[in-house]
Amino acid sequence: MAPPPDWPKPGSSNILTAQDPADDRRSLQTEILVLNHHRDEMKSTLATLRQQGYGVTETQSIIETHRVLAKVRPSLILLNPLVLQPGSIELELLEDVQRDDDPVPVIMILENLDTVHAAARSQIPIRDFITKPFAIEELMHRIELKLLSRSKLLELQQRATELEGQVLEDFKTGLINDRHFKSIQAIEFKRAQRHATPLSLLLVDVDDFKAVNDSTEYAFGDEVLIHVAHSMKQTIRTTDYAARFGGDEFALLLPHTTPEEAVLTANRVRRAISSLQVEDGSYSMHVTVSIGVSTFDGRSRITLEDLRHQANKALHEAKLRGKDQVWLHSASDDSESPNASSDTSESTSQESAN
Repeated sequence: MAPPPDWPKPGSSNILTAQDPADDRRSLQTEILVLNHHRDEMKSTLATLRQQGYGVTETQSIIETHRVLAKVRPSLILLNPLVLQPGSIELELLEDVQRDDDPVPVIMILENLDTVHAAARSQIPIRDFITKPFAIEELMHRIELKLLSRSKLLELQQRATELEGQVLEDFKTGLINDRHFKSIQAIEFKRAQRHATPLSLLLVDVDDFKAVNDSTEYAFGDEVLIHVAHSMKQTIRTTDYAARFGGDEFALLLPHTTPEEAVLTANRVRRAISSLQVEDGSYSMHVTVSIGVSTFDGRSRITLEDLRHQANKALHEAKLRGKDQVWLHSASDDSESPNASSDTSESTSQESAN
């Protein structure tokens, strides 16, 4: 049996034969993977794709396709299937390639319209089909449309991600906002319970911030908050969470952190902020913060609300003891204990753990 002819209609006068350098819709970086599992003659089709500036790789077996896909992620797949039916290994292979954040368009070359239902039922977000024999102009048009659809979808996903980030962040400081932080607290608290690991919460309050707003412009107060937020982010670990609760209140959530480690972190944050001198030409301010610390050991029967309440009580105690303080919540916050620390007196146990 003679090999089947290439599908573009003979004598077509509109076949593109040269790449237009000004056409930025195509790029040598656009890789088209041609899965010629039916092993038809496709030389002129592949040549035309290359002439249009596309990178082209052809495979002629499912095994070869597996090997190529392990190394290359194409911009588009052109499938000439061996057998196209629902649940076939070829459709499963193409579905496995798909990612929510990076879909790969697929154009299926069908023997006839009887197999369209199999293509339509596939879990491929950007798909199209064309029947044999086809004109090369039609194929090129479908390829460009699918690549454009992919580009638009990726742009929308990027924009959605940016918008989501704006919704989850405090617009002024760039820290996590109150609403998102509460969601994170719930997740991390459940994780600490499940794995019996410690979790520490730090509430941070800028000392005498109301006086700043009363005696300066609000823009300068914003500058103070921005500096405090930046200092906190620079001091904590990448696995920790920093949030702004509104006003001059901040919070830090430290997974896998014992009380001793939490106090050490709190003191590092306090010292880093106390070294700040915020200036804008008209005003100048030396910044200090008070920090309340509470810790869940992963085993006790306290709730997340208890943890927040304890951190708030500890913060209140730090304020009462003169500000620029770190206070760790304990069973008896009224007693004098080595929990408190300041620039002038830090407990021996805290310093030795540092």
